[in-house]
Amino acid sequence: MGRAKPKICEICGATIKGPGHTIRIEGAELLVCDSCYRKYGRKKPGTFSVMPTGREPRRRTYSRPRVQQKPRRERPLYTEEIVEDYAERVMRAIQRSGKSYEQLSHEVGLSMNDLRAIAHGYREPTIKEARKLERFFKITLIERVEEMPREKATIPKEYEPTLGDVANIKIRKRKK
Repeated sequence: MGRAKPKICEICGATIKGPGHTIRIEGAELLVCDSCYRKYGRKKPGTFSVMPTGREPRRRTYSRPRVQQKPRRERPLYTEEIVEDYAERVMRAIQRSGKSYEQLSHEVGLSMNDLRAIAHGYREPTIKEARKLERFFKITLIERVEEMPREKATIPKEYEPTLGDVANIKIRKRKK
């Protein structure tokens, strides 16, 4: 004969050692491990109920017109990164312009401090700031880095989802 299938906690998915504990959540009886029992089992039965018992919740039905989805086309994935020698490029462009930081800050649309910090390499510009600098000075500060599409993670055939995988259980701590 084959071995008995191990008991698995219906909240977190851990293997249950020993007999396990049966608790009641939202009117459903669940077999849980010791740690989940410590978290959720000490509450009185029925305290997790979302709706007061004894009355049916009112349900409204709405019909929405179906929108036909366009077929999605695959695009190569890429990320945009700031070039490593951004400070040198910006500094050279500022020197070529022959203008002061104050004049350039008004024309580019960045503060004088930001412009100076980027030019001296104290901080890296954001993509938005780099675009402004690229447009004004006609230099390249952003490079595209192609990414290979990753394979989707596969789920093993013998995997059984637990309640903890599906539901996000929140318990409010009582004030003492």
